[in-house]
Amino acid sequence: MPALTTLTTLLATSVAVSIPPPSPSVAEVRFDAKRDVVSGAKLSDDLPKKPEPARKLADIVTSSTSYGADLVVATTFRNLAATGHQEFSWFIRTSDDEFEWSASLVVKPDKDKGQFSLIDPVANQPGCGKAVLDRDAATVTLTIPASCLGNPAWVKVGHGVILPPRTDTPCRWSRKDGATS
Repeated sequence: MPALTTLTTLLATSVAVSIPPPSPSVAEVRFDAKRDVVSGAKLSDDLPKKPEPARKLADIVTSSTSYGADLVVATTFRNLAATGHQEFSWFIRTSDDEFEWSASLVVKPDKDKGQFSLIDPVANQPGCGKAVLDRDAATVTLTIPASCLGNPAWVKVGHGVILPPRTDTPCRWSRKDGATS
């Protein structure tokens, strides 16, 4: 039933960059499989498994990650219409931290701007970084200064997006290792 499912798109983006800032930026681009949107039961701990190939909203096309003076993750979608609640999330591992950082951009229904948060491994909110949603380009871009992350030698990023029906609550996140099942 549509009311009992949460539409979830997960992207496996893993990048390890071993050049310390402020060296020239190192970039990686990943192409995501088309029509790989999946959904799952509302309020379930299970990963979403139901294929939804006809859904274009939030189907990821590419993700590019670069790390130099800034960590920049730009994700392009097949469709990024202002439909319903949209939650974009990133999990960031660094060479200097035992646990990951987390960032999110939560966009309310029919809006083009949202609430950004960045949380370090010990739950502080450093107040740096930003995520920008560009509906015309169907892109969401995360930017965090390397200095905000402590200038680590490398970073790894996992990214996901959650698009529940308007009446449901988000319930799935991308995996911490940047992979999907």
